[in-house]
Amino acid sequence: MSDEPRPRDSVDHPSLDSANQSLADALRTSFRILKLAMIVLVILFLLSGTFVVEQNEQALVLRLGKPTGSVQAAGFHWAFPAPIDEVVKIPVNQSSTLAIDSHWLFLQDKEKGRPLSEVRRGRRGLHPMRDGALLTADKGLVHVQWRLRYRIADLTQYVSLVSDTDVERAGDIIAKILEHAAIHVVSGYTTEEATRRRLSDLRTDTRLAINRALDDLGTGIVVESVEIPQAIPPVQTKRAFDQVISEENNKRTTIREAEQGARQLLNTTAGAAHVKLIDRLDEFDRARLASDATTMDRINAEIDQIVEHEATGRVGTMIRNAKGYRTSAVQRMNGDAEQYRTLLAEYRQAPTLLLTRLWEETKGRLFANPNITKVYRPAGTQIRIRVGLDPRQRDRKERDSYLQNALPEARQELEIKIPGGPLTVP
Repeated sequence: MSDEPRPRDSVDHPSLDSANQSLADALRTSFRILKLAMIVLVILFLLSGTFVVEQNEQALVLRLGKPTGSVQAAGFHWAFPAPIDEVVKIPVNQSSTLAIDSHWLFLQDKEKGRPLSEVRRGRRGLHPMRDGALLTADKGLVHVQWRLRYRIADLTQYVSLVSDTDVERAGDIIAKILEHAAIHVVSGYTTEEATRRRLSDLRTDTRLAINRALDDLGTGIVVESVEIPQAIPPVQTKRAFDQVISEENNKRTTIREAEQGARQLLNTTAGAAHVKLIDRLDEFDRARLASDATTMDRINAEIDQIVEHEATGRVGTMIRNAKGYRTSAVQRMNGDAEQYRTLLAEYRQAPTLLLTRLWEETKGRLFANPNITKVYRPAGTQIRIRVGLDPRQRDRKERDSYLQNALPEARQELEIKIPGGPLTVP
């Protein structure tokens, strides 16, 4: 029985076990490598969801197209990678400028570089398909250029209702809203108010109207300012408007110069007290019209008080000079009166002696005065002074003689021909 052949399987079993073992080891190694690769891929996939928000940006995470939460500020953030999450980053802390010419005059290429004063339309009216204009309260027309500054204030509203990535879409919405809002706003202004007198009010009202419409739509957009670089009436009537503006500027300049001259004159005349004086004079006129004598007397007393004690300038100088002259005149007259009383007492006692003394004092003052010319006449002689004719009198006499003698002979030669007949020199 020991010589019976063994089965083939039992003979090859050791070699089969080692092959299976090698295959199992290879599979286990492959699975380990695959598992590690999958872990690395998962980590890289998750890390790809990190993003950075710059200082001038805000970000919003959309998960399956819907906002997931609050707006992300500047810094590092994480979200599920696409297609699960989508990060929308929009610059919201900086303002954008938008120019709108929908209501402006159509200009050809050759007219765009010229001043508006050189643009001519003749008797042609506005072309409704090209020329933009707004109707005013006085049934006039104005052309207006608009310049707006806006920003995105609420990113969630903007992304949800306007656009998820296109920032320029905000300008299109604002332009459409302005085109309609300006029609209603400008209709409350006259042509003159809309072109120059109330431009500030027009800008404010237009900005408020646009922001109300944007809030009602929930766009998250805010218009910060509205500027009007130019606002003009139709060029067919612009020259007349410019002439009116020029005349009004001249009027304001004349009024301003007159007011400045009046203030300068009043300050020069009475100083700061002129304000009180004008008030008292106006009050005096009202009292005079009402025939209120008591009030008139009271106001006169107040005016005298202001003039004497508060007024400066020329009035104050005149008052001070008058007071000084009065004081010196009174003192001088008192001194003269006192001297007269003294001399009167002396005269009554010795009149001849007083007159001699006074005469000697007078001669002494005359001789001591260097401005007086002294002529000394020797005793027993006479001095005769001969005064010649005035040269002007001699010239006048010669002229009169010439007119009497020479003029009649030359009268015919001195005729002057003028329209209507000759004019002769008499």
